Order: sequence, then C-alpha cells, then structure tokens
Amino acid sequence: MDNANDRRTLSGAIHTPRRVALAALGIVLAAAVSCLAEDGRPARVAGARSCVVGLEPAGEVAGSHAWELDSPEGLAVDHRGDILIADTGNHRVLTVSASGDVRREFGGFGWNDGQFDGPSGLAVYTGFYVYVLDEGNRRVQRFDVEGDFIDVVVGEDEAGSPVDLAVGQAGEILLVDADSQAVLARSQFAEDLAPIGRFGSGEGGLAQPRSVAWGPARQIAVADPGRSTVEVFDEFGSELYSLSCPDTLEPGDVLFDPSGSLIVSDLRHGRIVAFPPGGGPPSASFDGGAQALSPTALAIDRDGRLLVLDGERERILLVEMVHGKCPSDR
Repeated sequence: MDNANDRRTLSGAIHTPRRVALAALGIVLAAAVSCLAEDGRPARVAGARSCVVGLEPAGEVAGSHAWELDSPEGLAVDHRGDILIADTGNHRVLTVSASGDVRREFGGFGWNDGQFDGPSGLAVYTGFYVYVLDEGNRRVQRFDVEGDFIDVVVGEDEAGSPVDLAVGQAGEILLVDADSQAVLARSQFAEDLAPIGRFGSGEGGLAQPRSVAWGPARQIAVADPGRSTVEVFDEFGSELYSLSCPDTLEPGDVLFDPSGSLIVSDLRHGRIVAFPPGGGPPSASFDGGAQALSPTALAIDRDGRLLVLDGERERILLVEMVHGKCPSDR
C-alpha cells in the first residue's frame, strides 16, 4: 500500500513485515552460524573459523598518475572486476580496469540528476546498479553499470547528513547519518526502517559513526571513531560485539571478507587491521611499510585481494590477505 499518511521516516520504527522478509532472505546464510557463545553472541563451530592472519603488500594498481584524482574518498569493485573511485574533489566517479586503464567517468559538479557535489561513497549492486552517495547534495543517486543515471533513491529531505552507505544482497540501503549519529535503513522495497544504533554510550550507542558494511551472515559493522571502536550489530539492530585495539583505533572504512573477518582502516596509525569472525583481538595488521599510508577506503577485487585507497597519495594499493586458523583457536 502506498499511503503517504502511513509512510515512516528513515529514523522511524521498524516495519514488522521486514523481519519476515529479511529472515527468509538470510536463512541460507544464517545456517552457517551454528550456535551462540556463552555471552549470547554468534560463534562458529570450534575449529571451523578461518581468519585473516596476514596482510602482505602486493604492489599497486598501475596508472594512478594519469587518473588526475583530487581527494578521492570512495572505492568499489563491479561484477566485471573494474574499480570505481569516488573522485570527490573532481565531483565525478571514475572507473578503471584492474590494470589501471581508464574505462569511463560520469558525474560533474552540480545538483541536477546525474551530477554531484563531493561524491564520497560508492556501493555496487552486482551486475545491476551503482549507488553513489552525493554527500554535498545530501542524497543517494543510482546509476546503471555503464554510468547512466537511473534515479534518486534517497532525496535530500530524507536522510539528514549522510556520510557513508552500504547496499545489501537484496538491495537494502544503509546510510550513516552525521545528524542523528545513527545508521538509517531502507528496505529493498523503499520502506523506511528502524535505525541501527543510537547516539549515546553503552550497548548499541554510537558517538561519531563514519562508515558501515554488510557482512556475509547479514551482520552490520559500523566504524565509530568517536568511541575508537567498530560496533557490530545483527540485521535487526541488536549489538553483537565491539572491536578495538590496545593502542587505540580511529576506524575509517570497514569491510567484511567472505570468511567473516572484519578489515578496518585505522586513520590514526595509518594502517589496516584485521579482526577475526565473531570478534576478538586483531589477527593481522599492515602499515604500508616504508611509506606512510592514508587508508581512506577499502574494497576486495575479483582475485580476493584487498584494495586500499591511499587518499593522500591518490593511489590504490594491492594487499594479499593470508588466511589461516584464528589465533584464539590454535
């Protein structure tokens, strides 16, 4: 039913049918999570966890000097293996091949359909759409895989001040909102859902959320530099666990690898940190070696390598993720 009087805002209460729909969509993935640990948090079968236990440099994507980037902030990989870059200062999205050749660009400064004012976040709905967070215009625009404008899926009067986005396997949208200090949610059917997290301290609290990511079991990670943590929730907004580092953490971007390991860019220390599935101490880290690293955004390419957007040097590093048995399970 499309009744304007019944519509809910992005910060409104959860739409009850969503639980049924999302539970059905996630049933296969949820089967991979076998039980609950003693503290009620998800745990995998003993001995079955695979962690990222090493992060090894593997060069960089060639040709970055020819891209003429200006303060890029977003990164994604499409179904063809091409790399999309939110070239924020140039108000465009640039697509390059895995070997660094420029494929196409779209956007340009403005507020009309298909134009941007500081695009800062990207999400790819595999094989179909590219979602662009048009931060300066406070909206989310959707394009096809060739960069042709389709529509505005979240308008400027619907989302406060969004600073990052993620798109789920069924097309659900999550938006990190700097105004409400929460993650706003919209279903694949354009229904506004209950927010993930809330402003405040304690369980489920967020102080300065910066980025968000979906996990393989439909968990949701929120980077919160205000608390120096990454908070992980289930798909209905219940907090599962919190991640941090002994020497503090300023999480920038976050993503899950297919095994459920959480990869975090740490802006304070200029490094990448890997955490095991289900939480725990860091299992691996990478600081860029001899050259300082400014890890602005993360993605995973078709070969399973980690792509790291080094925003300050306007290049993309390649990092091999080495998997093995989680340290706590050895």
